[in-house]
Amino acid sequence: MLNFAYKYFLRKLLFLFNPEIAHMLIENLLYFFPNNLFKLLFGYKFNPNTAIKLFNNEIPSPIGLAAGLDKNYKSTPNYLNLGFGFSVVGTVMIDPREGNPKPRVLRDKSNKELLNSLSFPSDGSKAIIKRLDNNPSPKERLIISISGKSEEEIIQNLLLFQNYCFAIEINISSPNTSDLKKFVNKESINSIISKVRNVTEIPIFIKLPRISDLKYYQEIIEPIEKNKNIGVVLSNTLPVEDKRLKVGKGGRSGYSLFKSTLEILKVVRKSYPDITIICSGGISSPEQVKKLIDEGANAIQIYTSLVYEGPGLIKDLNNSLK
Repeated sequence: MLNFAYKYFLRKLLFLFNPEIAHMLIENLLYFFPNNLFKLLFGYKFNPNTAIKLFNNEIPSPIGLAAGLDKNYKSTPNYLNLGFGFSVVGTVMIDPREGNPKPRVLRDKSNKELLNSLSFPSDGSKAIIKRLDNNPSPKERLIISISGKSEEEIIQNLLLFQNYCFAIEINISSPNTSDLKKFVNKESINSIISKVRNVTEIPIFIKLPRISDLKYYQEIIEPIEKNKNIGVVLSNTLPVEDKRLKVGKGGRSGYSLFKSTLEILKVVRKSYPDITIICSGGISSPEQVKKLIDEGANAIQIYTSLVYEGPGLIKDLNNSLK
């Protein structure tokens, strides 16, 4: 019922609006809809056979919600009710942040893709922690995605959230945020990991950029693979230039990225057979999920395909795993 309503009515209505306004409408709908009632009406019942472990933490399904859809922890509780095994909240910055000027989100409906130059708009850590305290989700099904302007700020932010989730995603790869470029090298990644492990043992994922030179991944992951309870998210959006975006450039997400995601996974898994990998980018069908898992992905994340296909996609992906 919910998926029928989305595909044949709600999506058409939402696509009449600017993408950010449409996002806000859905976010607020899920935020104010009572979680228990939503679960009663639309809740997904997991098959025990789809459960997996990430860093010894059991989640009911490897199908996750990617960072970016719920930046400020408003819709995650009900997204989990719809059947996501886990949700990545964020990316969260310590201080409230406006992000880049608008327009900064575009639809490419013919290719079922999105372009964005958001650059981490965030309510800030304090506001998000307040929401987590007021309406907590199961810790074992949450990853908090964080970033910062310096290594010290990243560590400070991580410590604020470590008791609310089973893992932290450190996003150093947004193509829309120039502050992050200084982190995307072996030395900086090694330094961040060292500083994290000096203060906490919480599992972390490093979210890596999408780069055409696949040798990059063989080199950049070396300091990650050597450490316990550290994995990677492969990978962020594809950097593009587009004059329709106010800042003239951003990141593309959606269907065309799947080939790249699969190629990156194959290279990384061959070079690092034991590292924990979450794949993100262009994933939109049960066949693609099966292909990624067969090639060594431990879990996957979706975002753009949910916008175009609706909540029924979550059920379809989960059912294909049984």
